[in-house]
Amino acid sequence: MIITITLNPAIDVTYRLPRLTVGEVHRVAEVITRLGGKGVNVARVLHQLGEPTHAVGLADEDFAEALRRELPSTFLPELEDVRRALVVVAESTTSLWEPGRQAAPGADQRLLDLVEARLAAATAVAVSGSLAPGVPVDLPVRIARLAAAAGVPVILDLDDAALAAAVGTGAVLTPNEDEIARLLGHAPDDPAVAVAELAARHGGPVVLTRGRRGLIACVDGQCWAVRAPDGIAGNPTGAGDAAAAGLARGLAHGRPWPETLRDAAALGAAAVAAPIAGEIDAGTYASVLAAIEVERVDKEA
Repeated sequence: MIITITLNPAIDVTYRLPRLTVGEVHRVAEVITRLGGKGVNVARVLHQLGEPTHAVGLADEDFAEALRRELPSTFLPELEDVRRALVVVAESTTSLWEPGRQAAPGADQRLLDLVEARLAAATAVAVSGSLAPGVPVDLPVRIARLAAAAGVPVILDLDDAALAAAVGTGAVLTPNEDEIARLLGHAPDDPAVAVAELAARHGGPVVLTRGRRGLIACVDGQCWAVRAPDGIAGNPTGAGDAAAAGLARGLAHGRPWPETLRDAAALGAAAVAAPIAGEIDAGTYASVLAAIEVERVDKEA
């Protein structure tokens, strides 16, 4: 099964409004509340696709119990409580994210023990999102090393210091354009060259996520570009998590990289068309998957 790991979960609240004007009072037309966090969203997409998955992470007791009723999951009650992430969908999408809650001392080792116990049944591991306060910045790296020792492929969808610490692990990294510029120390003129440069420095696959502009990936000296489909409107929150689910599924099944990238891009687009994060629109997925093309890019760092 595919293990997803969330180290800073959230309670996702989505407001739908006809318009949003700063300084005015609004009557919210629709409110959707669900348990979330990037790794939880990845697990939900995989579950919707029929892939065996188990979500693992840190939370409080209420979150852990409620999620267990929804998805195969084991969340350790190591946080004071769980933050909220508010998304307002109007003419455009506005997100307001609370800070993460403090983790208990020793939570990192207890999480590592839990992951290690599940690796024997794992076909891939995806660590997604930010770290709760008190979680050591190297915890995703330690997870990646455990998985690598067990022969299990790993995706690290991280940011900031945790992403920088992951360079050199050989796991699949998924930075966006701002993050890759910080990692390289310069803003790339050619994104494909930047991805090739980071992949060479990292010693492992790098998949650059570009939102509506698609993906660029470099693996073992080979690079591909995938253009996202045009004309898909909706809520982009969770699109990156759906793409990560596609990458995890491809790794778990040993699929060729072009096929994996096509699937990831199609799932990202299908998530935009779905009403809330952690879901995909099945019709959109089927239609765009057939239309997406993967192009070989000959670039060297």
